[in-house]
Amino acid sequence: MAVLKLSVYPASVLAQTAKEVTEITEVEERLIEDMIETMYAARGVGLAAPQVGISKKIIVCSPETKKGSEYVFINPEIISVEGEERDYEGCLSLPGAAGNIKRAKKVTFRARDRNMKPVKMTVSGLFARIIQHELDHLDGRLILDRAGFSERQSMIDSFRQGK
Repeated sequence: MAVLKLSVYPASVLAQTAKEVTEITEVEERLIEDMIETMYAARGVGLAAPQVGISKKIIVCSPETKKGSEYVFINPEIISVEGEERDYEGCLSLPGAAGNIKRAKKVTFRARDRNMKPVKMTVSGLFARIIQHELDHLDGRLILDRAGFSERQSMIDSFRQGK
């Protein structure tokens, strides 16, 4: 396993819609393992393939923040959402920046696991926030895109100072 270089705003891969994954080969399996290692090394709770420069619909996350408790989702898509809440949220591709981002409280989504078996889950709390955040990355969106004008400016200033 290796720690991969994080793509940082304004890297073009972060603004693109990621490509569907049709099969898991050794390349994807290695990418998944490296993404898990990178997520922990960066002290994150989630990571999308575009954040390491790869335009593929793969996310890894660990809401419990402990090794061995990670989830891998291939081609995830949100089916339904419930409620709404704002909470503090940062991003590994925007070091130093964070904002009070509005997200759904509860999310139902479907995906494939690392063996390409179908998965359907309903999650809430931090897990729901992580799923929404990482799926935004697969759609070429950042937390900046969810912030109001003044908060966005503040986040960009914090990012520039934190670089």
